[in-house]
Amino acid sequence: MVFDVGQHKLVCAYCDTVCTVQEYRQNNAAEYVDDNYSVSAFRCKNCGAELTAPEEQTVAYCSYCGGEAMLTEKETETIRPKRIIPFMKTKSDAIAAYEKAVKKVLYVPKELKDASFLEGFRGVYLPYWNIDVEIPPQELTFKGTRNYTQGKYDYHETYDVKATLGGPVEGAVYDASVAFDDTLAAQIAPFDQGMSRKFDEAYLAGFYADKVTADPTVYRDVAREQAVDKVFESIDKKAGKVSVTMPVGKEKRLAAIGPKTTGESVSLFPVWFLTWRRKDRVAYSIMNGQSGKLSVDLPVDLRVFFLYSAIAAAALFLVLSVLPAFIQPMTMAALCAVLLVISGRILNGELRRIRVQEQHLYDLGRSSGEKKGKPRSVGMHNLGVVLLWIFYSLLMMLAFSTTTGSDGTVGPTFLLALIAQIVLTVKLVRNAAGMEHKSGFLPAMVALAVLVFGVYVGVRPEVFPNDAWYYGLACGCLLGILLNVLFAIGRYNDLVTRPVPNFFRREGANNARS
Repeated sequence: MVFDVGQHKLVCAYCDTVCTVQEYRQNNAAEYVDDNYSVSAFRCKNCGAELTAPEEQTVAYCSYCGGEAMLTEKETETIRPKRIIPFMKTKSDAIAAYEKAVKKVLYVPKELKDASFLEGFRGVYLPYWNIDVEIPPQELTFKGTRNYTQGKYDYHETYDVKATLGGPVEGAVYDASVAFDDTLAAQIAPFDQGMSRKFDEAYLAGFYADKVTADPTVYRDVAREQAVDKVFESIDKKAGKVSVTMPVGKEKRLAAIGPKTTGESVSLFPVWFLTWRRKDRVAYSIMNGQSGKLSVDLPVDLRVFFLYSAIAAAALFLVLSVLPAFIQPMTMAALCAVLLVISGRILNGELRRIRVQEQHLYDLGRSSGEKKGKPRSVGMHNLGVVLLWIFYSLLMMLAFSTTTGSDGTVGPTFLLALIAQIVLTVKLVRNAAGMEHKSGFLPAMVALAVLVFGVYVGVRPEVFPNDAWYYGLACGCLLGILLNVLFAIGRYNDLVTRPVPNFFRREGANNARS
């Protein structure tokens, strides 16, 4: 029998018999065990990821690496989840949301829009840890102040703010699968736990579930910190216009409240999973199976990108070529230098994000609980819009450059651009040092060479009286921009895709780099 998302009932695939989850439980009560339940575990031969499914269900597709080889099967027991949120969104909902997201994006690989590819959406239940936090019974007193003006007088009032605390704190949930990156989990959060139900195997019929592989101890400190933050936020809110002086700093806040973790349990949350693979890279499109919130990795197809750029540029060139507009060669060279630095800044931004992703700086399940700030949001194809703007701007300047002359803009502009490029190069070296595959040095070296020569041309104009030198500077900047564009697109694709995962050693004591 298969759990039908639309009806929220079990339907027989052969005779269309329908029954509720409650009826199924009553008929199969003898099969239930308190803490564990039997499942078929499927391990992928390519990456080592494991999915579980009810007995007599098969898996021939790995959602994590995109491998289509038949997965090896074994019978095993796994932790029985306490709660489950059933799928509320159907596969058709996931396909429709995905098609809407990629409809207006021109330069993605063509197979990402293929109807047969979209049929690859898989419903997977992902495990999450619920960490129980208890606040000991206590009464705390804080100092409070209130300042206000009434009539001709300024008032300063002081208060003793007393708070009676104690009891459980409803905390957040934490990704319990090492295979599912925490940054991915954050992109489709939150799940409404108020709609969760007591776990029943019947909800898994027709779906798969990932195994619990993340150690819950990784999240205990985070759970305590979040519980304390909730307590202090509640005190501040109830104090109204009175400003309450509360402890500052993580250690002092924890010591003031003394929260304790009292246990943990597993919940299963629904996710629609679509995997695209090209060579040794994979891209994920995932949708929250409850709310419909979608996250899509959209790599750029370099050939398609430059095809559309060439078509648009040709049309723009024809328009500009008939307009009576003029820009001096020196000004054109100076503007090209500015655009060169802008394109370098884009490349450095992509390198930084790749370093963050490769080192799992925001994935608590892999980084032993070390918090290193908040992850920056990653735009889908905003990069392409900027790159196209740079390309068009250069073409516009080249089309407008039809006269000669000197306006003295080269020296100062190239000097400022050189200083900015030196700073960018230092950042590039730092980012590349933390990356698996070093990249970006060639565009940086070309940019520095062109800008150094441009400064020299600017301070010695008498040595370079011919406009050809300034056209050469512009072409040198164009070469640097082209390299930045090519490398940025390549690094952008690295950012929105991931190396084919390897989970063969994820059961070991240290999962930080498994």
